[in-house]
Amino acid sequence: MRNHLTFLAALLLAGSASAQSAAPLSDAANAGIAADLGTTAIGLSMGATEANPLGLAVLPLKFLVKAQIDKIPEENQRREATAQFTGMQYGAAAANICTLAVANPLLAAVCFAGGLAYGYDKVKSIPTQTDCVNKHIAKFEEAVATGRVYRVSLKTCEGHFEPAPLYAQASPAQAQ
Repeated sequence: MRNHLTFLAALLLAGSASAQSAAPLSDAANAGIAADLGTTAIGLSMGATEANPLGLAVLPLKFLVKAQIDKIPEENQRREATAQFTGMQYGAAAANICTLAVANPLLAAVCFAGGLAYGYDKVKSIPTQTDCVNKHIAKFEEAVATGRVYRVSLKTCEGHFEPAPLYAQASPAQAQ
């Protein structure tokens, strides 16, 4: 019965961890938390025991640590801390999967290292807002020079020129 309750609690928390936020860094961290909690829940439902000495107390700690990281004002420091945290989450998830698959502690450690590298690299590949603006600076300058509007989504770092308004498309003779 206890394993079933633990499984349900972990799945509920994994679901809330996977909710998308307005910040890509936060989304990556949430995905890492969800991966760890989900694989832990699967392991517990299969009869495995939690190896973390903190047990279920680690669940709120994950969200508290993430909340503190999200408060770091300097974006490069926040990205680095998020990358480290997310790497740990993916590392734990990978170790869980390997432990369930082959029950070899050495292989689980190798899997942890692989998951850690994956999560870390995943976050480090997400551009900061400054990186994103710098990537599009030439298009911003072109927009100013041509009188057009160029918009960039900081969430996706994708940019596009806005279509000219209808009144601006008409020639001066047509407007009179």
